[in-house]
Amino acid sequence: MAKVQMKAGRLVVPEGMVGVYRVVKVSPDGQTADIEKFDVSTQKSVGDPVRSVAVDKLSSYKEDAGRAAARIVREAITED
Repeated sequence: MAKVQMKAGRLVVPEGMVGVYRVVKVSPDGQTADIEKFDVSTQKSVGDPVRSVAVDKLSSYKEDAGRAAARIVREAITED
């Protein structure tokens, strides 16, 4: 499997943690990253960053079609 370069703004799922997180900053050596909990439906960060998480423990978040459809419906219903 090809290694994906981690960069700020990428949505990830950390191993051993529940939920989706957004990469805030990657260390200069590319070995660790600061991440923060991210609410996909509102597209906003939630809470404080988790510092120095090993990049090899992060996998890219992939939203399947069912989740995307549910999110779009929620956004349409709750739109002000």
